[in-house]
Amino acid sequence: MALRHVCRRRSVARAARGVQAFTLIELLAATALFSVLGGMLFQMVQGGMDLWSRGERVRDLEERAGAVFDLMTEDLHHVWCGLGASGEQSARFLVEEREVDHDRDGAPELKTTVLRFSRLLHEQRSLPWLRHAGDRPGAERALSLSGEEDPAELLPTGGLAESLYTCALMAGEELPVLLRRVRSPLGGAGSLLEPELLDQGDRMQQDALRLVDRVLHFGVRCWSPDTTAWEALPASDDVSALRVWDSTRGLFDPDDPAFPYGMGEDSLLDGHDDMFPPVVQIVLILDPFQEDRVAPGQLALDVGPDATRVRLVSGRLGGDDRVPDAIWIGGEWLGVTSRINNELVVERGLWGTAPRQHAQGSPVRVGRRFERVVVLPTARENFDR
Repeated sequence: MALRHVCRRRSVARAARGVQAFTLIELLAATALFSVLGGMLFQMVQGGMDLWSRGERVRDLEERAGAVFDLMTEDLHHVWCGLGASGEQSARFLVEEREVDHDRDGAPELKTTVLRFSRLLHEQRSLPWLRHAGDRPGAERALSLSGEEDPAELLPTGGLAESLYTCALMAGEELPVLLRRVRSPLGGAGSLLEPELLDQGDRMQQDALRLVDRVLHFGVRCWSPDTTAWEALPASDDVSALRVWDSTRGLFDPDDPAFPYGMGEDSLLDGHDDMFPPVVQIVLILDPFQEDRVAPGQLALDVGPDATRVRLVSGRLGGDDRVPDAIWIGGEWLGVTSRINNELVVERGLWGTAPRQHAQGSPVRVGRRFERVVVLPTARENFDR
C-alpha cells in the first residue's frame, strides 16, 4: 500500500517537471491564427446570411408577382370583344401611357401604362351575393368589387364588367403602387373605358384594390402582325411589340407610329373594324427592398438629362458586383451598356420614360423583372381594314 503511494507521487512529480509555459511569441501566433480562423468563419456566416436574405427577398417578390399575374391572366382570359358584325360597340381593349404629375408642380414624376378592357364578369361563379345584383328595381349604383356589396343596391351587371390596371404614386410613398379597378355594368356614365379617364387620375384610384407595392415598372406589350420580337435589340431587324393598343382604332391618329393601325375619329364608334391583339406580354419590375430609405446605390454627382455617364457612391448594385441591364433613378429607366469602376455608361429614357435631371445623393435602384405571356381567346384581327 505504501509502495503504491510512493510510486504515484514520483509519477506526478515527473509529469509536473515535463510541463512548460507558453512563450509570448507562441501566444501571439496562436492569437493571430484564431483571429484569422474567426474572420474566415464570420465571412462564411455573413455570406450565408446574405445569400439567405437575398433568396427570401426573391421568393417574396416571386409570390407577389405570381399573385398579380394570376389575377390579370384570369381577367384577360375573359376579355369580351363585343358582338360580331355589330355597328356600334361598347367593348374595348385599350393600352395607353400617361404621365403623372404627383406633386402638381408641372413636371411629371412618373410615366406609366394604363390597361383597360371589357370582359365577362367571371366573379359571379365564386361570389354568391353577386348573382343577385340588379334583382331589386330602382338600384342606381355600379359594382366596384372593392369588397362585399349589397346586391339590392347594384345595377344589373349583364354578365359584363370593365377592368383597369395602372400604377399610381400614393400620398407619403416614394415608389408607385399597382392598382386594379373593376366596374359593372359595361359602359354608361362613369365608365372606366371613357377616353377622358386618362386625364382624371383621381377617378382611377377610387375604389381601387392595391395589388402590389414598390413597383418600378408596369408594362403591357401587344403582338401585332408586324411583330417579330417582344423587345427588339438596337442592332437587329426585329420589330418590337406595341406598347399601346386601341381596339376602336379611333383614338390614335392614322400617322402615329406608336399605333400604326389607327383610322381616325370616325372609327371610334364603328365596331366593324375593331381589333383585339391575339397575345399580350405583361412586364412587372419590383423593388426587392422593402423600405424607402434602403437603396442599393446613390448618385455621387448630379446627372443632367443629356448625360451618358453616371457616377455612383459605390459600385455594388443589387447586393453584388454584377452590372445590371438597367437602373431606376427618380422615375427614369436608364439602360446600362458598360461599367468602369463606380461609373456607368448609360442609355437614357429606357422603356418610354423621359430623361430628366437627377440630384446628387438620389437613390439608384435595381429591380427584379417578371414577365408573363397571355393568349387572348377572343382576338379580332381586322388589320387589313
